[in-house]
Amino acid sequence: MRRILATGLLLAAAACSTVSGPEGTNVAAQLAEASPSPIQITLRHGQERAVDGTVLRLSFLRVVEDSRCPIDAVCIWAGDGVAEIGVSAGEGPTSRLRLHTNLEPKFADWNGVRVTLLELSPAPRAAEPTKPADYSVRLQVEPVKR
Repeated sequence: MRRILATGLLLAAAACSTVSGPEGTNVAAQLAEASPSPIQITLRHGQERAVDGTVLRLSFLRVVEDSRCPIDAVCIWAGDGVAEIGVSAGEGPTSRLRLHTNLEPKFADWNGVRVTLLELSPAPRAAEPTKPADYSVRLQVEPVKR
């Protein structure tokens, strides 16, 4: 019985742990120290950037789907855009998050950090498809509130 209890406690601790950076610093704690309020970052397609004061790195990998209603059209529904965002700690492996503009999920929690898609730009136009290089995303990052 003690072995089962000990195994359960170890599994629970592992599930609650957060990724540490190269210096052993907790990424969510670094983010909280870097800014008391959420941080907003804009990334162009293909761009990667570190969040100031942390080992957290974000990248805008690609637009998976863009069915948003063009600004020069009349639509029955607003549509949805899906952006694939890369997130990592320092030189660690990159996790891929798929975030939506209108559907869920609009945010994802990664190792104690919440990444929210605030905007996918530009808005589409009916007559002209958007080139991948023209896209940008505005993201918000903050420690997950418990």
